[in-house]
Amino acid sequence: MLSVNVIGFCQSSVDTLEAEKYNTDSLNGIYIPKDLNDCFNQIDGFWNDSIKNQVKSWTEEEFCANAHFGFGMWMRNNWGLWGGSRLQAYFNDKGIYHPDDMSGIILTSYYRYLKGDKIELKKQIKSYKTYWEKPDETQSFKAKTRNGKIFVDIDSALQVSDSIVEIDFIGFEKIPRQIKEFRNIKEINIESCYKIDIENAIKQISILESLEYISFFDNGFTEYPLSLGNLTQINKLWISGDSIKTLPSSIINLNSLVELNITECPNLQLDTLFSMISRLKNLRELDLSENGLSDLPMSLTKLTQLKELWLDDNTFTSIPESVKSLSNLEYLRFFSNNIDSLNITSGDLKSLKGIDLCYNKFDTFPMELTNLNNLESVVMWYNEISKLPEDIARLKNLKRLNLQHNNLDEQQKDKLKSQLPNTKLEL
Repeated sequence: MLSVNVIGFCQSSVDTLEAEKYNTDSLNGIYIPKDLNDCFNQIDGFWNDSIKNQVKSWTEEEFCANAHFGFGMWMRNNWGLWGGSRLQAYFNDKGIYHPDDMSGIILTSYYRYLKGDKIELKKQIKSYKTYWEKPDETQSFKAKTRNGKIFVDIDSALQVSDSIVEIDFIGFEKIPRQIKEFRNIKEINIESCYKIDIENAIKQISILESLEYISFFDNGFTEYPLSLGNLTQINKLWISGDSIKTLPSSIINLNSLVELNITECPNLQLDTLFSMISRLKNLRELDLSENGLSDLPMSLTKLTQLKELWLDDNTFTSIPESVKSLSNLEYLRFFSNNIDSLNITSGDLKSLKGIDLCYNKFDTFPMELTNLNNLESVVMWYNEISKLPEDIARLKNLKRLNLQHNNLDEQQKDKLKSQLPNTKLEL
């Protein structure tokens, strides 16, 4: 299998079948998870309670060591972490390229999920990135081809410049002038570039017509220049770890932008931000995780086009009125907050299909969810729910209900199974 993969990496071009495996949901008859949460769902299905209890009896280090060459190897081989898959692409998108690192993150995160601990995905990713950086270097370069081959210096990457689709610049003071040679580049990550002239960097990058996604991680910027609006070709922008208050007014020029992530930026002035990004008519996904937010202003309602809103790892204790007024929102995520009750009434969140309330403070199931007529999926692991309402059968239109790692006894679980026979239950 390894030799087959090596041969694949040496191909000069990728045919349709090769490219398709990065999008398909199964390979060789095996389902491929799309992200970390999907990995949890699959492992939960593989292992019974006895195995899970054994896992929880170990320390995190013991579990990861015991599983690395057994189940870890199975994941690496069968989930396409070596040969290419949508799960590999998910990790590559986060800057994780080695299959051992990918399986390590899955195992560590699943153990913490079972124990009810914070997963701290971003800290795990930083740890692996730090491991690969040479201690005597102040900057590192990484380029990736369409078929996953990695180059760690710009000269070797230039030899196959037309095949390069992703580049990471870490610790750079300026973008190399050769960037213009990468004519088919899709993604660029600028990380820990504390001394970079960001205006000049954006000027260089803006000429790359094929660019679709750019991320700025942990650069410590206090503001972005007007030239950010010159990146009119991108459809995804991720800004994280800055001290910015808002984005430049030129952001309204990014008419192709579909997804905007602004995370770990605790100084945001949201009214100003929302007033500008509401003019991005193609924006469908917004992620404001890890910003220390406890409320959102009514100016959020200007984002009438939003389909997905991610608010992980903030300090919300309830769902803001502004969020409930987003009539076109289809997916809402409050993973790891402090919410203990809902106040959803008829007419709120009219289009919502899925809600994630994992790692919150619920001790009873929020039946207000029945006011959401289009709701199909509710995920609420790791709350404190011990009893179900008598009218739980009103949720009969749900396609999926995940209440794993709550305090439900077998009687309560049996009640769910009998009253929601057509719902996929994960208990």
